[in-house]
Amino acid sequence: MPSPLKFCDSSDSYEDSKYIIFGVPFDSTVSFRSGEKFAPNEIRKASYNMESYSLYRGIDLRDAGIFDMGDIEEYHDSEEMLENVYSVVDKVLSDHKFPIMIGGEHSITYGAMKRIKSKVIFIDAHTDYRDSYLGNKFSHACVARRVSEIVGKENMVSIGVRSVSKEEMEAGPQKYFTSFEVSEGNEKLKSYLKKFCDSPVYLSIDFDGFDPAYAPGVGTPEPFGLNPVIMIDILNSIGNNLVGLDINEISPTFDNGNTSMLAARMIQEVVSYLETQSR
Repeated sequence: MPSPLKFCDSSDSYEDSKYIIFGVPFDSTVSFRSGEKFAPNEIRKASYNMESYSLYRGIDLRDAGIFDMGDIEEYHDSEEMLENVYSVVDKVLSDHKFPIMIGGEHSITYGAMKRIKSKVIFIDAHTDYRDSYLGNKFSHACVARRVSEIVGKENMVSIGVRSVSKEEMEAGPQKYFTSFEVSEGNEKLKSYLKKFCDSPVYLSIDFDGFDPAYAPGVGTPEPFGLNPVIMIDILNSIGNNLVGLDINEISPTFDNGNTSMLAARMIQEVVSYLETQSR
């Protein structure tokens, strides 16, 4: 795992850490704007502009136990990449640690879910429920469909949806909340999540779920998106059942660094949230 860059506040020891970050520089199935393979290091760079202290949670991340393993090998083949992701997540979970995966495109999530097999919350502008896209069943446009074959679509929910194909609607995608619903108020969403999150839950954040005003540097931007502050309500609704996180679909070449900054902050907020749950 060759990346010399480390996420800010990363400790020196894997053994003594609880939260394990690793990057997946993969963007071989993107359908619009590429460059997601550059995101892991851009997010790491952005993290050095962040304070270590979480004002909202009252947590100092220097004490949390974060370790950055670097990046997995860069692949062009989806299945090879997914097998490597599975292996890394398997090691992290077997060592009783929390995996934080930085993509890369959204297809990376399938590799993690093959191992974790929990419920999953997607933050996403799209349902990603095509059976195949451009001849590839492991495309980023198919990730929710592949995950549903592992955990069942009743164990998935997408938040921020505002762009779907006719094929996906006819296939009957998983439960979703549109960005329009969420913008009108979060009580229905919070009530749903508190019931949904009664067992282990994985969180997959596709940054096109957020409005391009907040996250312009993504592979497939969609107007009318989420305000990132929604993540506070989502985390507070999960309880003590979060078992893994991935950040994906950031294409750093398409903005001035704002999207990578938001991603770095999102990782900090998830870790600080988990720390409050364990204390």
